[in-house]
Amino acid sequence: MSALEKLYEKVTVAIGELAENNRNISHLEEEIAKLTSPYSKEGRIARCGAVSAAVKSGDDERAEELVNRFLLEDGIDANLSDKLRALLS
Repeated sequence: MSALEKLYEKVTVAIGELAENNRNISHLEEEIAKLTSPYSKEGRIARCGAVSAAVKSGDDERAEELVNRFLLEDGIDANLSDKLRALLS
């Protein structure tokens, strides 16, 4: 195996690890969102973070499910709704 092939292999492994880390981040941010209000700064960040990390992990279905669930919450405003929808684009 050439040096270049070894580097390609390392890149492939790192990409897989990144996707897994983003899945984990999405789940952690979702847990934070459950404990915080969409009115709060932390709650807004957690909701956007959960969706963004799901998208980055390649799990568009999860991202869409999160957005749909978050949009049904009491206290969500138009600005946050727009931000969440934009993350799916």
